[in-house]
Amino acid sequence: MANSTSARRQAAQDRPERTGRANYLVAVSSRRTSSGTVPTLKVKRLSDDRVIYPFRGHADMPFFASAQEAEQYAQTYGLQLVDGDIAVPE
Repeated sequence: MANSTSARRQAAQDRPERTGRANYLVAVSSRRTSSGTVPTLKVKRLSDDRVIYPFRGHADMPFFASAQEAEQYAQTYGLQLVDGDIAVPE
């Protein structure tokens, strides 16, 4: 266990330092359901591999008529979360 932890720390130290939005990965997709298309979103801070979204207790995403609308919504929401984390990091 200690070896994997030290390997992750070393890998984190070897990464170039990123700032601003470049320090985040916003992964967007969508999935079809019987009620419509639901956006999927994952936001991760790259400097420490912390997952910003989804978090425990997050609200469900709304339904959309098309995958394009769902993914646009998720992208916009993800960038809002990134901007919020930049302004007030945990």
